[in-house]
Amino acid sequence: MLIRQGVTIHNPLTQSQTVVLESDQETQGMGWLLEVTCQPNTKPDIAEHRHLTWTETFEIMSGIAHYSLDGKQQMLKAGESFQVKPNQAHIHPWNAGDQPMVYRQRNLFDQANPAAVQDVLGVFATVADLARQGKVNAEGLPKNPLQLAATARTLGRYGGYDTRMPIAVQKVLSATLGRLAELLGYRGVYPA
Repeated sequence: MLIRQGVTIHNPLTQSQTVVLESDQETQGMGWLLEVTCQPNTKPDIAEHRHLTWTETFEIMSGIAHYSLDGKQQMLKAGESFQVKPNQAHIHPWNAGDQPMVYRQRNLFDQANPAAVQDVLGVFATVADLARQGKVNAEGLPKNPLQLAATARTLGRYGGYDTRMPIAVQKVLSATLGRLAELLGYRGVYPA
């Protein structure tokens, strides 16, 4: 499945809804633009992470948001924004209020890479589908260690890493357990 403008991804754990406003076609492979609606008093969709080669900008469209940048939790309201530079540890905005909160997320790569756009957005859609099937834990990560390894391997190809483990360790696990997972048929992105 190609992730195109208008595709909607629903996270059943947090009840967030992500709409793709721009994909690789609209950005010439330079990134994407998403609009995310977060329900009141919910946790973040994605744990603290970093990406080595791209910049993210988040703009709060409505409501009140918490976010974390370099380990410091902060709050924003509608009309405010923040930017995450390459290699900064961060957590995407989550709802700090009692009304739905909406933000826009613009990702901009250092060079055109349509495959990265498709794969990273495809991981988001795949993990949401795994959640619908009851195959993720309370943090929203795949329960099956081989599926988790395949997911991490896909994100690692484009410089996306979890902050709870050194990048060097993640690269070794990707090259070993991630490769084994792929040989056994696990994928970070499934066509459906």
